Amino acid sequence: MSELKDLDDPLPFPPRLLARLGDLIAADEIGYSELDPLRRRAVLGVCHTADGEEEVARGGEGSFEADHERWWQLRKTHPLCSYRARSGDWTSARMVSDFLTLREFRRTAIYDVYYRGWVDHWLDVGLAPEPARTRLFIFMRHDRADFDERDRLVATLLQPHLGKRAESAEVALRAAAALAAIEEGASDVPGRVVLCSRNGVIEFASAASRALLERYMELDDGRVPAAVLERGEWQLVRAHGRLHVRTARTGGLHVLLLDERDLRAEKLTRRERQILELVAVGQENEAIALELGIAPATVAKHLEHAYRKLGVQNRTAAAALLDRN
Repeated sequence: MSELKDLDDPLPFPPRLLARLGDLIAADEIGYSELDPLRRRAVLGVCHTADGEEEVARGGEGSFEADHERWWQLRKTHPLCSYRARSGDWTSARMVSDFLTLREFRRTAIYDVYYRGWVDHWLDVGLAPEPARTRLFIFMRHDRADFDERDRLVATLLQPHLGKRAESAEVALRAAAALAAIEEGASDVPGRVVLCSRNGVIEFASAASRALLERYMELDDGRVPAAVLERGEWQLVRAHGRLHVRTARTGGLHVLLLDERDLRAEKLTRRERQILELVAVGQENEAIALELGIAPATVAKHLEHAYRKLGVQNRTAAAALLDRN
């Protein structure tokens, strides 16, 4: 997948890349969908059809947004969407036919409203989910044979390469934004960006960024070690924290993006994290219980366990710590 490494495009997955995926897995339409499930909104949609049509929709533009609320209500009737949300499994390659026959799929509410007449078979594979972001590559066929195990295998083999492409594209975009802010003299330059020369001399770093570097690594006479600059990613662990360093080259500078995570959050169970994510968007225990189909007392007990693991006393502090992770 050398084409993914060499791809020079501000979009992580532009239509021309989806067209190349279509050479590997034949489909009438291939889409890339990025959603924010917490706020129920579309972030980015990209599609390429076999007859050459292309579309890029950002921030809620595009074909289904006119009926936005209805789509989110019917989403749970889609066998794959409901499976992903229920299981937390977004990275395996799955087909609708893993769950329903074609006749059964055509009887679902979401099919009747959105897919009738242009989708018969569906294969998708995603990237690792985040609290406020899911990312899926969707292959769709109409009026021909279903996807097969060969197609599933190809999607499975593609998945890690697509994940690496997403990471490198985001590092480049964040680095460019940081440089633009610095060049414009912005006063609120992100505190987790470091710029250094090719030999590691720090050219720019906020006090917070420099403190992070000093806390996690030994600077060589004030320079970032060459070993860090030579690797695209580096992770360092100290006490309760982990520093994830990503590096990118831009011009004659290295851009380091620093992301510190509190390891205590990794002790949370999937349910505890799920509840705290809902707390973070303002939901009370009763509303969380209704959404998850559990008792309010169970929600309270999960929160009590989460507080103990995180070393905090209340929901505000717990949600804030989770938000930093």
